[in-house]
Amino acid sequence: MPDGRHADFDVIGNNTYVTIAAFTPDREAILVRQFRPGPETTLTSFPQGYVDPTESPEEAARRELLEETGYEADEIRLLKEIRSAYSTERHLCMIATGCHKVGQQQLDEDEFIEVFRLPLSSFRQLLNNPADTTFANVDAGYLSLDFLGWLSA
Repeated sequence: MPDGRHADFDVIGNNTYVTIAAFTPDREAILVRQFRPGPETTLTSFPQGYVDPTESPEEAARRELLEETGYEADEIRLLKEIRSAYSTERHLCMIATGCHKVGQQQLDEDEFIEVFRLPLSSFRQLLNNPADTTFANVDAGYLSLDFLGWLSA
């Protein structure tokens, strides 16, 4: 502790992962629905995945976007690193713009992912709907819309 006392805490060990806020040239958000352990329900999110030890965050984002959705991006960049209390994880929010479909999903055997696109107006409604508890990336959603200048578009 900062004051020199000792205290025990439960800390969740987790590795670095990327969330890819992906958008098409037509201002559509590329989202996925998949069953998630923990909440034991299907959640909606941007594509996400762990950063392998031998790759950069941008490489991981490109790989995960392609594997989970079949899309590639013209440009990918880091928006923000988010740290959580009681966890060792590093959550890297990335933005992918100019996304276009180039192939089929390449899923792991334990992944069951439905890909869909939402127009900007519908995506903004999803972000702002207090009754919706299924969207898991509100942080990346707002960061990406702010970066793109689309918060009030």
